[in-house]
Amino acid sequence: MKLLIIGGVAAGTKVAAKFKRLDRSAEVTLITKDRDISYAGCGLPYYVGGAIAERSDLIVNTPARFAALTGATVLTGREAVALNAQAQTVTATNLETGEQETYAYDACVIAVGASAVVPPLPGVKLPGVFKMRTPDDATAMRSYVQDSTHSVKKAVVGGAGMIGLEAAENLQAQGLTVTLLDMAGQILPEALDEELAAYVQKHLQKKGINVLTATKLEQLEGEERVTAVKTSAGTLPADLVVMAVGVRPNTAFLQSSGLHMEKGLVVVDSELRTSLPHVYAAGDCVLVKNRMTGAPQWSAMGSSANYEGRTLAQVLAGQNKS
Repeated sequence: MKLLIIGGVAAGTKVAAKFKRLDRSAEVTLITKDRDISYAGCGLPYYVGGAIAERSDLIVNTPARFAALTGATVLTGREAVALNAQAQTVTATNLETGEQETYAYDACVIAVGASAVVPPLPGVKLPGVFKMRTPDDATAMRSYVQDSTHSVKKAVVGGAGMIGLEAAENLQAQGLTVTLLDMAGQILPEALDEELAAYVQKHLQKKGINVLTATKLEQLEGEERVTAVKTSAGTLPADLVVMAVGVRPNTAFLQSSGLHMEKGLVVVDSELRTSLPHVYAAGDCVLVKNRMTGAPQWSAMGSSANYEGRTLAQVLAGQNKS
C-alpha cells in the first residue's frame, strides 16, 4: 500500500509509526508544512516558564530520526494545497523552491491539525504579542521575556482556556505580574461547570494572578512594541500579550475537494473514514463522536490525536475498530 499522510505532530506521526509496525511492506510518506514534526505541545508553556530547560527537550523526534526509526519517508516544508479524490493525488507547494509537487496515494490520511486563532484587533502585530502553538512560538516568547532591553514586567493573557491558564502560570514563574481574561463568564468555559470554574479562579487569584471574566479584548496599544491592552473593562498595562483565544482547523485547502465538513472540521465515521473514498482523517482537524454521549465532538487534544492515530493505523491494516 502507498499511504500518504498530510501533517505530523501527534496524529500524523502516530499513524505512520503504528502502520509501519503493522505492515513493514507499506510505502508511507508523510508531508508537512512545518520543520518540527513531533513535539510535546503541552510542554510549550513550561519551556517559557523554565520548568523545561532546553528547546530540544520539547522535540520528541526530528524528521531524520523519525524516518530512521519507522522507515517512513518524511518531507518537511511541503504545504498541501489541493486534494483530488478521483485521481487519488495531493498537490503540495514546496516552500523552499515554490514549486508544485504531486503525490499519489492508495490511502490518504488528513492530519493537518489546527492553528492558533489571532483575532484581527488593532495592534495585534506589535512586537511583544505572541501565540502559543509551536516550539518556535515558545522559543520566541521566552527570549522576549528574558531580553533585558524589553523590560518585561506585566503580561496580559487573552483567553482562559487550558493554554491560557498554563501560559499565565509560567509567565508568573518568570516573575511577571499576570492578568488573565476571557470574554466568557467563567474561566475554562469548555471544560468546567460554573461552580468548579469559580473554585479554580479563586485559587488563581490566591496565587496572585488577576482574573477578569466577561471581558472582551478590543485593542492593543503601543508604538515600537505593545504597552497596553484596551478591554471592555478598561485599559491594562502590558509589556507582553499572549493570544490564547482558541484554535481553528487547517482545512481551508480542502474546501473544493468535495469532502464533507462542518464548520471547517472533517466529518469522519467510527473508523475515521471521511466522505471521500480512500481518504481518512484524524487529530485536531476532525469532528469525532463522543463515545459516552454519541454526539459529534471536536476534541482538539494531543491525547485524542494519539488515540485516533493508533486506531486509524489499525483500520488501515485491516482491523475492525468500529
